[in-house]
Order: sequence, then structure tokens, then C-alpha cells
Amino acid sequence: MTIIIDDPKKHQDPTAGTYVTYLITTTTTLETFRNSGQPCSVRRRFQDFVWLHNTLTMEYPACIVPPLPDKHRLEYIKGDRFSFEFITKRKLSLQWFMNRISRHPILQCSQSTRLFLESNDFVTQSTYVPPTTSLINSIGDTLVNAFVKLKKPDEKFEEMKDIVNRLEDNLNTIERLYLRINKRQRGKDYTNFANSVQGLSALETNIRNSLHQFAETCKAYSKVMKEMSEKEELLFLNEIHELIAYCHAAKDVLKARDQKQLDFEELSRYLDQAVLEKERTLHPRFSDRGNITEYVADKINEVRGISMQQAKREKLARLERKIDELQNEVLRTSDESAEFSSQVVEEFSLFQKTKLLELKQGLLAYADCHIDFFQKGMDIWERILPVLESIDSEKGDGEVTM
Repeated sequence: MTIIIDDPKKHQDPTAGTYVTYLITTTTTLETFRNSGQPCSVRRRFQDFVWLHNTLTMEYPACIVPPLPDKHRLEYIKGDRFSFEFITKRKLSLQWFMNRISRHPILQCSQSTRLFLESNDFVTQSTYVPPTTSLINSIGDTLVNAFVKLKKPDEKFEEMKDIVNRLEDNLNTIERLYLRINKRQRGKDYTNFANSVQGLSALETNIRNSLHQFAETCKAYSKVMKEMSEKEELLFLNEIHELIAYCHAAKDVLKARDQKQLDFEELSRYLDQAVLEKERTLHPRFSDRGNITEYVADKINEVRGISMQQAKREKLARLERKIDELQNEVLRTSDESAEFSSQVVEEFSLFQKTKLLELKQGLLAYADCHIDFFQKGMDIWERILPVLESIDSEKGDGEVTM
């Protein structure tokens, strides 16, 4: 599957206001798509991408659904949302979002993805939202269990968390150091240097022409340095931002997996308690009674002639029903936890592959930016050499021109 996002267009709508749409062209051989083998183009606005992200998250809670731009960095949305720079950055981030979906064996086949990429009546059809999964339904339980730790953490998933955390820490360090370097290479110093050289030409009139051309060379060099910095930010720094956001998405899925295991552990604990209570009811012993008051109350009831056998039968019946329900729930959560964990293992493998691919792309873009910069810089400085070499120690530069 190949997805290309291009041609952003600004629209004015009396009710919806101003918004931007992007042309999305998809070519795929997946049989689930209506135009399999043929390019299919549709236009979508940012809110449509939000719908796709949210729908996929609900449909596939065990999948690492790629994050959207703007959702992880508030700095990103500063400024004019309709400026060329903002739209260019957003288009590139949306391209990364769709690239990740197109590489995902499950997400690429989703009916929601097909609807997003093919439908000519998306506004009407996208009103359908899949029913929430058990993960969403268990939010209340998640809050209750928020501070409960796993009794038997799986080393495999603990290692995954450690890998993601260390990756995120390293990416944050790269971002911080890059911004420090980028601040120094914006070219402002060369612009100021050029202005100083230009001022010197007013004093050294015999080499005024050479000084003027040298100042223009510094300005040209400053310009290509700024262009390199802006291109780096677009292709490299944004790539780092997207990878950091991808780490957040991976950590969310790992937390959801822990919650599945925690549900199983807690229900198993309740089941053990119910079974133990049944055993104590069937075979009461003073040493087993955790509550002496209850023991004394039972003896008083016996003296009063209350049928303890009937009370015992009713209690056992309640416990049997409770145990049956808990056994079913333990089996269900055990299966869910195992299935969820199995999917997370596959997701993490895909996460690792995606990480390496995108790191490679980002580093190649960084290297290309510098190669292009140094080639242009060398050309700029080579052009000024004849001018400088022609300066005569007695006559100055005469009428030499570049």
C-alpha cells in the first residue's frame, strides 16, 4: 500500500469557517479496497484524520496506533494555522501518520481505513463509530486499580517498557542538543559579519568593490545556512518529534496490557477468597475464623434455636453462584490477557522495525541537508576567490567584478 498526501487547499465555509483539505492518493493491491490496483484520490481535512485515529484506537486497543500531529506538542500549534510553514509541517506529519498505517498489517486492512481512503461520501459514512471495546469499558476498573501493582510482572514486557523509555530519553537528548546547535547555525552572525565588512568598505575606498562583494558572499552564505537549518527542522527535527510521540503510543499500549493482566490477577484473587470462604463454611474451625465476633454470633443463634443448617445451605448456594461467575470471568480475562499480550509482542516487533526505518530516513535527510549546504557553500566561496586574489597591494581592486 502506498499513500501520498499532497496539494493542501484552504477552504472558506459560512458554517464551518476556514479549514484546509489534503489530497490523499492511495495505490494498493489489497482486495478489501474497491479500487484495488488503481490509484484512488480523495480529499480530507484534519478532523477526518482525527476520526480515523480515534476509530482505530477503539477498534484495535492492542495495536500501537500511530499518533497524530498536534496531540503531543503544544509548541507545534503556535502561530498561524494557515501559514505555509504550518501547513507544510502538518502535511509532512500526516504523511508519516499514514505511512505507519500503510505498513501495519492490521490497521491497513481495517474497514475504517478503507472508508477513510476511498469513500466519496465520507461525511455521512463516518458518523458510524464502532462499539467501544472492553478496554474502554474497563476505564472505571482502571481508575480503581491505578495504584495496584502487578503481582507477577512479565519480564518480557518490563524489558519492552525499558527499551521504549530509554529510546524516548535519548530522543529527547538529541532534540535538546540539536536545538542548541541549530540556534548557533541560523546564520545571524554571518549577516552581522557581512554588515561590518560592508561598513569597512566606506573606509577602505581602494578595495571598496572587493569588500562589497565579500560582504555579499557572506550574506549568500548566511542565506544557504538558514535554508539548511529550516530544511533540517522540517525533515529531521519533526521526525524526532514524531518518534517521541510514537514512544508515547507504545507506552500506552503496554500500560493497557498491564491492565489486562491486573484484571486477571484481581479476579483470580477474588475467586481464591470465595473458594476459601466456601471451604471454611463447609468445614468450620475456630482457627480458620478471622472474626471471633462472627463465631460467637453463630453460637448465640444456635442457642436461640435458629436453623444453622438452613443458613449454611443458603450461604453455600450464594458462594457457589459467586464462584461460578468468578470462574467464568477468570477464564475470560485470562484469554483476553493472553490474546492482548500476544498482539503486543507483534506490535512491539513492528514498532522496532518502524523505529529503525524512520531513524534511517531522518539521519539520511540530515546528511543530505549538510551535503547540499556544503556544496552550495563551497561554490559561494570559490566565486569570491578571484576577486580577492586580484587585489593589488598598491592599486587596490580597480574595477574587478565577480
